Amino acid sequence: MRIISIVNQKGGCGKTTTAVNLAAVLAAKGRRVLLVDLDPQSHCAAALGVPEDEIEYSTIDLLLDPPSGQFNASQIGSRTWEVAYGLRLLPSTVRLARAEAPGGGLMEAGDRDRRLKRGLEAFSDSMDYCLIDCPPTIGLLTFNALRAADEVVVPVETGFLATRGAQRQWATLRAMAARIGRPVRARIVPNLLHDERSLDRELLEALRSHFGAGVSPHPIRDHLDIREATAFGRAVIEHAPESEATRDYQRLAAWLETESAAVIEPPVQDEAEVSSPSPGVTAPAGTIRSEPPASRLGDESGIREVEVSSRVAELVQRLRPRRSSGAGVTDRVSGPEPVSGRIRIVQPAALGDRIAVTGDFNQWHEAGLLLRSLADQAEGPQWVGIEVPGESEVRYRLVVDGKSMLDPSNPRVVDGPDGLPASVIGATTGKEAARATTGVTIEVGALDRDAVKAI
Repeated sequence: MRIISIVNQKGGCGKTTTAVNLAAVLAAKGRRVLLVDLDPQSHCAAALGVPEDEIEYSTIDLLLDPPSGQFNASQIGSRTWEVAYGLRLLPSTVRLARAEAPGGGLMEAGDRDRRLKRGLEAFSDSMDYCLIDCPPTIGLLTFNALRAADEVVVPVETGFLATRGAQRQWATLRAMAARIGRPVRARIVPNLLHDERSLDRELLEALRSHFGAGVSPHPIRDHLDIREATAFGRAVIEHAPESEATRDYQRLAAWLETESAAVIEPPVQDEAEVSSPSPGVTAPAGTIRSEPPASRLGDESGIREVEVSSRVAELVQRLRPRRSSGAGVTDRVSGPEPVSGRIRIVQPAALGDRIAVTGDFNQWHEAGLLLRSLADQAEGPQWVGIEVPGESEVRYRLVVDGKSMLDPSNPRVVDGPDGLPASVIGATTGKEAARATTGVTIEVGALDRDAVKAI
């Protein structure tokens, strides 16, 4: 069984639409296909007309209790939905949202990043393909999907921000290759293309120039038939079998079956610098060159290659006041401020609609703890912040509008519990150490035990 994970941290890029329609086209070609929904929003079921209130067995059941042997036909029939001949769906439900939370069952498992791989082995003799629709976050669910996959498909909307996001996604896959100790095979699928627009065509060429043979030569155009099919709860090949939309997915399926994926090699140990293809230079067929190191905050950070939002770094740098040599005047910087028994994390309010933080202090819950406005404090309305407990070094990441990222104002980076980079700060340093580290004068107060319990 060939396992393909469909992943992108950006929402709205067409992951579910790609998964559903690619699975349906492969099934129409006579392949036995299992579509696995790993997104708690259960969009695959909605897109294929499966009533959520009738789902009895779902992906959370497979993750929490992986079978020990092969499923027979009767067991597969009772655990999946046959949505078309040759196409079966293992749906998700909202129960999946708790899987990564403390007490949800997955976090506590010793093989928590291999549960999906174990579970899918039960289908390996009965299916030709398994397509996994991943959530738009990097957490244990996506990590399970990447571990299990033989290759990865990254749908990329042909928009400027989405195209830049593809580079960050590639860096994440390269970090994953380092984590699992083997190359990751990957493909980029340009999606929602308006080929009559010159900007879309230019962005498509930029993708091909940067990623070479990793980009599908058959982009998926933004067809009305695709939107109508989704509204009716059908794959487009069922809704409009003779349409151009169907032909787009048929060409994509043929490319996937006949051409090799690009290969993302793990970074060399202690690699100091990596280079990306020069503009206009296409990478050799079947390979993807390394991504450049992620954006850094000035020259202060010695951060190795990590995924950092350039927009975050830009805002932090723009909002940082210049240093003053006057007595009693200090900088106001964003990022964490270490205080005895607690950490105060401050970020620019302009980063997004919802700015949160997750880390060791809340068991890395996906949603994170929401940062609140500091309008009534010295920082002013352009900042948001929160205090979290910590008695030693604490690892954390920002969660901006649902997307996990490092704190660009903090140069210290270590591995998080999922093997991906995380920001880190020590919480037991005193007032003088804090001033030396951040340049911010901090008043050390007593720890509010009730507040800690609430967190």
